[in-house]
Amino acid sequence: MRALTLWLLSLALLALPAASLAGEGDPLLSVDDLLSLEESYEAFLSELEALAVERGLLSESERAAWHDAQLGDFYQNGGYGSILINYTPDYLSYAREEETLLLLSAQLSGGGRLDMVTMRRYTPQDSSLSGLMLTPSVTDASGLPVDAQYTFSADSGVFLKWDALLGAYVTVGATAVSAGESIVWSSQTPLPDAKNPVIAISIADARSGEAIAAAELTLTVDGEGYRLEDGALEGK
Repeated sequence: MRALTLWLLSLALLALPAASLAGEGDPLLSVDDLLSLEESYEAFLSELEALAVERGLLSESERAAWHDAQLGDFYQNGGYGSILINYTPDYLSYAREEETLLLLSAQLSGGGRLDMVTMRRYTPQDSSLSGLMLTPSVTDASGLPVDAQYTFSADSGVFLKWDALLGAYVTVGATAVSAGESIVWSSQTPLPDAKNPVIAISIADARSGEAIAAAELTLTVDGEGYRLEDGALEGK
């Protein structure tokens, strides 16, 4: 079968503003470093996928899935790697769900909305990440962003946060606080009879500390890992 493959080296990191880089000497970039590039990187992907569809290298039906797979790979590999456009039918069916970026949303009491950027699946045994990435943001009833503080707690596993001095994620315990930066949830490979872990999220006003809303994120035990279904995030 004739193979027609276009490989493009991802040079997105060259455009990274100096202020958002990890500290000098840090061996790795954090998820927050990569998030600072998300808007420009997605714009680049949008132009690239439009060209790929035009040239017949990517079907329109697989366009959205390809886009999400490239974003997931970008985060998994710390901003380095290759972007693959291949006309092989159903090529995306071979993509690992651990490498697929996912955006979950939940309506909150009072009309606001909680968004959570994460991954579709987390497999502790072979994940290239420290755990399941969780990046929260909230908007009010008018759709305007809210300056909020998020407290994560879980009935199993532990949370990690990025330490710029160490250049690595460090364990902070069964509870973690975020001002919108990424939190990572990590656990062991689930036992066959393991219950679905539930991560509770409380949201407070960053200035006053007044509680705004709460939500829960349910992880579904799936073989040797954990899967996030489309309705995994629920407002309370």
